[in-house]
Amino acid sequence: MPLNSKLKGHSFKIIIILIPLILSAFTHLWNIDGFPSIYRDEDHYLRKTMHILRGLGPQERPTELLSYPLTPYTHPYFGQLFLATILGMFGYPDSLHVTTDDVSSIKEIFSVPRILVGILTILDTFILFKIAERRYNTTVGLIASVLFAVMPLTWTMRRIWLEPIQLPFLLASILLALYVTDPNLKRTRKIVTIVLISGTFLGLAIFTKIPVMAMMPLVGFIIYSNTKNFKILGLWLIPVLLIPSIWPLYSMSQGQFSEWISSTSWQIERQNSGLFTSISKLFTIDPILIIFSFMGFVYVAVKRRDLFLILWIIPFLIFNLLSGYVLYWHLIPIIPALCISLAILIMDVSKIFRSIRIKKLLPYAVLAIVGLYGLIVTSMLINLNITSFHYEVIATLSNEIQKANKIKYNDSLLNGNNNIQKVTILGNNYLLWFPKYIFDLNGTNDYKNYYHYGDIKTKKVILVVGGSNFIDEMTRFNISNANIGGIGELLFNSKLTRTIVENQTAIPHANTYPFNSLVDLDPRAPSKFDIRTNY
Repeated sequence: MPLNSKLKGHSFKIIIILIPLILSAFTHLWNIDGFPSIYRDEDHYLRKTMHILRGLGPQERPTELLSYPLTPYTHPYFGQLFLATILGMFGYPDSLHVTTDDVSSIKEIFSVPRILVGILTILDTFILFKIAERRYNTTVGLIASVLFAVMPLTWTMRRIWLEPIQLPFLLASILLALYVTDPNLKRTRKIVTIVLISGTFLGLAIFTKIPVMAMMPLVGFIIYSNTKNFKILGLWLIPVLLIPSIWPLYSMSQGQFSEWISSTSWQIERQNSGLFTSISKLFTIDPILIIFSFMGFVYVAVKRRDLFLILWIIPFLIFNLLSGYVLYWHLIPIIPALCISLAILIMDVSKIFRSIRIKKLLPYAVLAIVGLYGLIVTSMLINLNITSFHYEVIATLSNEIQKANKIKYNDSLLNGNNNIQKVTILGNNYLLWFPKYIFDLNGTNDYKNYYHYGDIKTKKVILVVGGSNFIDEMTRFNISNANIGGIGELLFNSKLTRTIVENQTAIPHANTYPFNSLVDLDPRAPSKFDIRTNY
């Protein structure tokens, strides 16, 4: 082939790859501090990240701001270790110079890790393109990656959840396994290196969140199909199994293996409305992609008998079906496979036409129509600003704590500084982590998301009251007359300092798609918070 032709072909391929990447950059980085709303699990994972950044280690103690103090071992550590490592390289959070008077600086505490997650999703888009191209062809890669980049379902990967952190490691493991068949890899040493790296990536994905272990049959199938060598498969399994074992081994090193057992047993036994409700919520967000991608999957499973996609989707769905506790974003690891399934369906439908011109152009025409639809709907959503309430509550609370620290009582406890007055703050841990780890670097105050009678040792108390069940929320893991009476007395004797109310008109046209997909999608959070004090 002439050099000019090679260069043109290379340039065209670069353009093809850039299309989904540019689209993904827009859909995952635009208005990152305004959409979507700050979900409580984001606060949960940022709290764990800050626990590491403040030098306190990967595991929180039951006496800290845990959601479930009786079961402290909820997830493996790689998610918060990854966030802490990358963010810490840039001096996060101290380099942001956050103040309670500047809400925009508080936004940055959330937007910076969200930007990191967005960059990971752009990387996902690229790896998905390469997987589909390697396994099928460039057209399937283009269609699948564009669908992944622009369809409304993609906004679920804008939040600081474990699944968006986990996904690039899973996809990288799959891609490397596919490259074991590369004819250039004639040396066994090179094959072993790639296989071990693939196993390492999958091990890290499992070390982020356990359910993705259901992908082991997929990557193991690819490795064995490409090598026909059980020794190579055994080498691949070593990092896959060893890396996640760090989690229980760490608990043993801390003398807490029994807590690890009870915590993981509790996680396994948790129940909610389950897999089918989660799929229905995905349908609410993106009915077009869910309907046609599942149609595509049925097609590739029945007609093509494509074990690659079958092993990607079915074991993971079975795992989640049996686990009993499933939320809609838990299904993020199979979204790339659904996009590939739909891409194959679009390609194969075009082949029923006799005209060669139609066969060539139809897939791109369908992609243009569906992609434009997805881009318009996603743009309508990502331009919303529905996070300001969360920022305002944090700013108000943090400011009130700082004011309280300057109020001095002669008969109250000091914390080594005569100008600083220790305060106990009672409220939801999804709010308390921020003033504790961002502002209270000296550990001046006590932060408690549960009330135990007799635990409050300070004269001054701040209550962060959200919703109508504050007493139940503060005593739910230790219900006793003493606890209920104590927190009730504190609440009754407190005075209202500030009320923050959420703007209920932040989501326009809440009864029409796509905006109605945001209503009741997540567990209903309080839309009003009262800051109450006893001083």
